[in-house]
Amino acid sequence: MEENKIQEAEIISENVIEEKQPTEKKAIFYKKLALVFILGFLLGIALKTEALKKITIGYDDYLMKIETQDYNINQMQIDLSKRMETENEAVNVDGMESDLTSEEDQQ
Repeated sequence: MEENKIQEAEIISENVIEEKQPTEKKAIFYKKLALVFILGFLLGIALKTEALKKITIGYDDYLMKIETQDYNINQMQIDLSKRMETENEAVNVDGMESDLTSEEDQQ
């Protein structure tokens, strides 16, 4: 028959187990922190690369290709003011003011 052999085993106290857990938590925290820094670094490189294509600041400004603007704001403002003047004159000619004065007379 088989005999049960009892061997001496190392007895781990609860204090030792509690001490290992915070160090494991710290290791996991540092791994996550390192991953966040690496991700931030790579994201920063990607954003900088895209920004360099579109934004120039400082001494590289003279290298920009100046494209013609689609809108001339000054000319648009002049055209708008002329249009408003002609509309106001048309309203005055149509007799809107005379209609208003006749309504006031009736009251």
